[in-house]
Amino acid sequence: MTERCVIVGGAGFLGTALAQGLRKSGREVCVLDLPQRLAGTSEFLAGIETRPFSFPKLDGLEEAISGSETLIHLACTTTPASSMADMAKDAAENIAPSVALFEAASRAGVKRILFSSSGGTVYGEPKALPVSEEAAGNALSAYGTSKLAIEGYLHLVATQAGLTGVSLRIGNPYGPFQLRGTAVGVIAHYLAQIRSGIAPEVWGDGSVVRDYIHIDDVVAAVLAVIETPELASGPYNLGSGEGHSIKDIYAAIRQVTGTQLDLQLKPARGFDVAAIFLDTTRLRRATGWQPRVGLNEGIAQLWELLQRS
Repeated sequence: MTERCVIVGGAGFLGTALAQGLRKSGREVCVLDLPQRLAGTSEFLAGIETRPFSFPKLDGLEEAISGSETLIHLACTTTPASSMADMAKDAAENIAPSVALFEAASRAGVKRILFSSSGGTVYGEPKALPVSEEAAGNALSAYGTSKLAIEGYLHLVATQAGLTGVSLRIGNPYGPFQLRGTAVGVIAHYLAQIRSGIAPEVWGDGSVVRDYIHIDDVVAAVLAVIETPELASGPYNLGSGEGHSIKDIYAAIRQVTGTQLDLQLKPARGFDVAAIFLDTTRLRRATGWQPRVGLNEGIAQLWELLQRS
């Protein structure tokens, strides 16, 4: 019998890549998302079952997940920046609906739930780098605080129901989908601006350090998690394990593109963590997964795709 996977909030960058990867692995895939998002990414979801779905309303959820082994929860209504404008709204729209989602999955007999947490926001300012899973707490944004709360509820539901609940604390993923014009994803955004002759902007002085990971490596990690028997529930860092500043990123972009445009500096934002990159030892030991795509290789790949478009 073919394994069925449902991706909630699956019509975005991460979701479409996961849907394609899961389908290529021989699994049956169903993507749930807003009608307008499904329409906007239909070319990436060709041949994959899609259903209109509103998070946080959850109408039609139990029918959609019936008979599924795996549920992947990617839906979120805020970003780190927008969450700070209305923290109560962020909590109401993301925490309680996520708990309801997990409980519905439990009732439907789902065997494993994967939650897309945030490697960049749940740790606050880390005391040591690379940061391990045990260091979570003291988030600097409502977004990170909500992610931690949702992780906690997933642990409760998984423990009570006897299912596997995995929170993937993902770093900063990047890949081809982001070349479609979205401002999300600094690497793709900068490349698109350079191609248009626009000098890219950066919050602060460019010293902020993050863990950038290619989307192909993220998909491979999710497949490894699903395919690892008896994987322990809990949080797992998912990143390259390396830290790169915006200045580093832009230097690599300059090398690939040959641009002479300089970064334009903007005032720093108070909720941006100064430096974070992830210790991925737990995930690597548990699943055998390893990141494969280096930063320079990934940037060159995106630039080549952009030049051909």
